[in-house]
Amino acid sequence: MGIPFRLLLLCLLLAQAVLPARRAAAQAVLPDTAGTVLRTVPLGGSVLDKGWRFQAGDDPAYAGPGYDDARWAPINPNQLPGQLPQLAGVRVGWLRLRLVVADSLRGRALVLLFQQTGASEVYLNGHLLHRYGRVSADPAQVRPGPFTAAPLEVHFAGPREQVLAVRFAPWGPLAWFKDNINFLRVRITGLPGLLRRNAERAVAPTDYFAAGAVFLLLSLLHLFFRRYNPAQRANLYFAYYAGAAALGFGALYGGWQVQDMVPSLVLGIGADTFLLLSYVWAVRALYELFGFRPGRLYAGLWGALVVCLLLSEFTQLTSFSVKTTYSLAFFTFVALASAEQLRLTMRGLRQQQRGARLIAAGYSGALLCACAYALLIITQQPITFRLSATLVSLMAVLPALGISLFLAREFATNSELLLVKLRQVQELSAQTQAQQAEKQALLATENERLETQVAARTAEVAGQRDRAEQALARLREAQAQLVQAEKMAFLGELTAGIAHELQNPLTFMKSFAEVSTELVDDMDGSGPVGPGLKNEILAGLKQNLQQISQHGQRASSIIKDMLEHSRSGNGQRTLTDLNALAEEYLSLAYEGFKTREQAFEALLTTDLDPRVAPLAVVAADLGRVLLNLGTNAFHAVHHYRSQAGPDYVPAVRLTTRTRPAGLEIRVRDNGPGMPAHVRERVFEPFFTTKPAGEGTGLGLSLSHDIVTKGHGGTLTVESVEGSGTEFIITLPVS
Repeated sequence: MGIPFRLLLLCLLLAQAVLPARRAAAQAVLPDTAGTVLRTVPLGGSVLDKGWRFQAGDDPAYAGPGYDDARWAPINPNQLPGQLPQLAGVRVGWLRLRLVVADSLRGRALVLLFQQTGASEVYLNGHLLHRYGRVSADPAQVRPGPFTAAPLEVHFAGPREQVLAVRFAPWGPLAWFKDNINFLRVRITGLPGLLRRNAERAVAPTDYFAAGAVFLLLSLLHLFFRRYNPAQRANLYFAYYAGAAALGFGALYGGWQVQDMVPSLVLGIGADTFLLLSYVWAVRALYELFGFRPGRLYAGLWGALVVCLLLSEFTQLTSFSVKTTYSLAFFTFVALASAEQLRLTMRGLRQQQRGARLIAAGYSGALLCACAYALLIITQQPITFRLSATLVSLMAVLPALGISLFLAREFATNSELLLVKLRQVQELSAQTQAQQAEKQALLATENERLETQVAARTAEVAGQRDRAEQALARLREAQAQLVQAEKMAFLGELTAGIAHELQNPLTFMKSFAEVSTELVDDMDGSGPVGPGLKNEILAGLKQNLQQISQHGQRASSIIKDMLEHSRSGNGQRTLTDLNALAEEYLSLAYEGFKTREQAFEALLTTDLDPRVAPLAVVAADLGRVLLNLGTNAFHAVHHYRSQAGPDYVPAVRLTTRTRPAGLEIRVRDNGPGMPAHVRERVFEPFFTTKPAGEGTGLGLSLSHDIVTKGHGGTLTVESVEGSGTEFIITLPVS
C-alpha cells in the first residue's frame, strides 16, 4: 500500500520481535506468578506459562487432582506450535498445572482467557468447566475452537492447591498456514480486567473499519474520475490501490469480529493478500502519475509478491521456522517495494513534477506516525490496541489522501479548462452564427444569379445530352460488333479444331484406300497369282477395309458429337461427363492452335478424377469456356518459348477434382505468368494483353459470366510472374 503500509509492516514486525520479549521479561519479575504460586491478579492479568506438565495419550484420570504427574514432561504451552517438538505426532494429550492460590484470591470470581490453535476441554480439580471445539483421537473428527476463546469464570474454593487440567487435540490443517498464535496461552484476570479487555477489543477495530471505509470511498471516487476523464490512467490504478486496501482493512476488521478458527485464518490470509497487493498497485499508480514507464523492477515486484505470500502464509514451503519465514518474507517484500516507491518519489521531486510535493507530504505524515510507533516500542511504553490501530490507520490513509488530493486537483483543473474551452466554443458559435447569417444573404443573391445561369445552361445541356445519347448508341453498336467478333473467333477456333480432328481419320482412310487399290492392281497384273499370295492380298485388303471402317466411325463420332453440342447450345442443361467434355475441348483448342501455328508443339497432360459424377450443365457454353482457357494457355506458352532457354518445354495440364464445395477444373500452363496489375483486370471486358488484332478482350469476361452467372460457380486465376498461370473453375454439385 505504498510507504505507509511499508512502515506499518516494519512497526508490526518490530513489535512482534520486541514486545513479546519485553512482556516476557516483565512477567518473569512479577511477584504474582512465581512458579505455580498465584498471589495476586493485576488489572492487566497474569499469563500462566510456568509449571505446566505434558503427557501424550488420553486417560480420564489425568483430570483428577490426586493424579501423580511428577513424571510428566515440563512444558511451556505459551509458544508457537512449531517451537514445541513434544507435540509432533500427538493426536490427544493432556496439560496439567498445579496452582497454589493465595487466601485473598480463593472465593473471588476470576476469569481465565484462552488463546489456542486446536480443540480443548478445561478441567478444574477434576470437574469439566468448558469445551472449546471437539476433542477426538481421530484427526478427521477434531473441530477446532476459536483462536480467542470466550472468557471462562472460575472460583478457587476449597484447598489452596488447585489443579488446572486441559485435554487437547491439535488441528492438523493449521500446519499448512502461518501461525502467529501460540499453542495455548492462558491468562488469568479479574472482572475489572475483563471489562477493560472487552472495551479495548470493541473500540480498537473501529479504526480499521474507518480506514477501510475511507479507502472504499476513495476507490469509488477515482473510478468516477476515470469514467469522466479516461485520459488520466492514474485514476484507474489508484482505484485498484484503494480498493485492495479497502478489502485488506475490511478483512482486518472482520478478523476482530469472528472467533472461529477457519474464518479467522481466511480473513488473515485475505488481509495479507489485499494489503500487499495494494503495495503493487500503489507503485503502478506512481509510475502513471509521474509519467514513468514500468520496467523489470515492476515485473520483479509482482514476482516478489507471489513469493512473499507463499512463504508467509504456507509454512510447509520452507525449512525455516515459522516466525523466521514470516519475517524474512515480509521484510524482503517491504524492502523491495519501499525502495521502488522511494526511487519514484525522489525522481519526481528532482524533475519538479507537478504534485510530487503533495504526494511527498502525505508520505511524510505517514513517516511521522511510523516514527512515533517505533519510538513507543523502543522506549517500551505501553501500547494499547486502540493506539496501535490508530497509528496503523493513519500510516495507511495519509499517503493515499495525498495522492487522492493530487488527482482530485488534476480533475478540478481539467474541469476548469473544459469550462474555459466551453465558453470559447460558445463565443465561436455566436460568431459562426453571425457569419452564417451574412453567408445566407450572400447565398440568396448568388442563387438568383445561378438560377439565371442554370436556365441558360439547361438548353445547352439538352443538346449535349442528345449528342451523348447518339455517342452511347454508337458505343453499344461497337460493343455488339466486338462481342460478335469474339463469337466468330470462338467459332473459327472450334471449326479449326474440328477440321483438324476430321483430317486425321480421313487421311488414314485415303491412305488405306490407295494401298487397297495397289493390292487389287497386283491381283489383276499379267503374272499368275498363286493361292498363297492371293490369300495374303485378300487378308491385307480385309485389314485395310477394317481400318477404313474404324476411321470412318471416328469421323462419324466427331460429327455426331458436334451435332449434339450444337443441339445442346440452346441453354438447356443436360447431364454431361465433365471429364470427357474437358478433355475433348482442350484437345480441340490444341488442334485449332496448331492449324495457325504449324511448328507449335506442347506437352498436353491430364489428371482426371474418376470420382467425378455427371453434372447438369450447358455443355456448349462450358465447352466454350474450356476452349478459351486452353487457347489462352497455348498462346502463353507459345510466345514464352522465344524468351525461355533451349531447355524450356511448353506444357499445359488439365486437372479435375471432386471437392466438398463442388467440382473443380484446373487448366495450368508453365508460361510467363501474370503481373499483379494484370491479374486484377483479367476478367474485365475488352481488357487484353495480346497484340493488336489477336484478341478482343472479351474471351475471359464472357467465360467468367458463363461460369458465375450461367452455372452459379466461380472462375478464379492464380499466377506468379515467371512461374505460370492456373485458371480454376468451381461448379456446385446441386
